[in-house]
Formats: sequence, structure tokens, C-alpha cells
Amino acid sequence: MKNEQIPFEKFARIGITKKDFAQMPDLLREAILSGQLTPMLRLRVPAIHGREMEIPMKIQLVYDKNEQLQLLTYQMHRHLDNRLRLNDAELERVRGGEAIQKEFHRGTDRTLRYVQLDKETNCLIYRDVATVKMNKKLQELEKVKDIALGINQRQAATEGKPVELEVGHEKVTVGVDLREPQGFKVVKGDMEEWKRQEAIRYDDANEGYMGYVQTDENRWEYKQVVDKLRHEENVNMTEEQKKKEEKKQGLKM
Repeated sequence: MKNEQIPFEKFARIGITKKDFAQMPDLLREAILSGQLTPMLRLRVPAIHGREMEIPMKIQLVYDKNEQLQLLTYQMHRHLDNRLRLNDAELERVRGGEAIQKEFHRGTDRTLRYVQLDKETNCLIYRDVATVKMNKKLQELEKVKDIALGINQRQAATEGKPVELEVGHEKVTVGVDLREPQGFKVVKGDMEEWKRQEAIRYDDANEGYMGYVQTDENRWEYKQVVDKLRHEENVNMTEEQKKKEEKKQGLKM
């Protein structure tokens, strides 16, 4: 991505100035520019009356179906944020780690999207199916590896399910993963290897609940963000429950 393509006006809405962006650690900046879903960021977001709110979130730059660059933000929630209105069956599938297809309606406009759960933020991440070039990737694999996909395999892959392919004497598994810049990934190995790498990735992402914090000294630090936030939430919940209990006791005559 070229520097002139970076949507600094969109970053400004979540408290990231051009200077902030330049001062980011290279690994974080490169992850954003490549289209990856970032680690947890704790940002000071502009609010009304010149105030700021500290909000934990992940961000991702993606192109929409019209090739317009969009900045997606996923704020941390205590419980799963079902603003996409998935039904019970769909929720069960995404909680189980699946990426699903769902059609969304806005007036007369209909958009087919992949939806996946980010367990760290409890947000549903999504991408227009048209922007995930799964069919193109499958065609490339068929051409390069001289294989032919069955109708059921191709259908399953385009629906978001990982598919195991026989490539000579080796196996390759392909599936939708919206955390990746291209919206899918290819794993050398069978379905068990796919699941194993998913487990490793989740453990790595959550070890110590690491993330980036923009400090008062205007530096970006890599530290225990989510762990601290969850501790704060637990303290707040305990205090809230204590107040409710005191109120109940006060009502007893």
C-alpha cells in the first residue's frame, strides 16, 4: 500500500494521527498496512467537548467490493456482540470457530459476507464474499498442482469451510480466515494440522493478553492490555454488585 493511499482521516477518528502512525513499531505498522487484523490496541479516541475515551479495540484495513479502502474497528466486549443479528444456529457455528456465509440486506441492496468470531474482543469480524478471492485461489491451486476439485469441495470452500486437498503425495488445507489480509489461508497438512495451527495461533495471541498501548509519553508500548482491562471490569462488576446488595439491605425494614 502506498503512503498516499493510507486513510489518515479515518485513523484520526480513532485517535491515531499521522505522527502517531509514523511512531508505531514497524511490526504493528506493517501488520496494519498488509491488511491483517491487529493485536489489541488501547486507543485514546476523541469524544465530545474535546475529551478523550480510552477504548480497547482491534483494527483492520480492507478493500470493499468497490475497491474502496475501509477501516474496520472491533471494540472489546464482555459478551459476544451480535450486532450482525446472527441466529442461534449461526452463533453456535462461529463460537465453534467456523467462518460462515450470511446475506445482509440494506434497502434493496443485498451483500453476501463471510462472518467469523474474534474471541479476544468478542466481536464478529466480517468481509464481503466478493473481496475474498477464494475461487481464484482454488483455480490457481488446481492449475499449479494439477488437481481437480469436486463440486462438493468447491462449494464447501466458497461457503467458508476449510477443505483438505490431495496434492501429489501431500495434503493441503484451504479455508476462509478473515484475520488474514487476503481473507483466507493455505496450510500444508491435513485438517488436523489446520486445527492444530488454529489452536497455536489462539494461544500465541492470548498469551499474557498482549497488545499495544499508546502511552501518555506518546509512545507505543507492547504490554498486558487485555488482562488489565478484564481485571478492571471484574473490579467494576464487584463494586456494582456490592452497591446493589447494599441497596437491597437498605430496603429491608
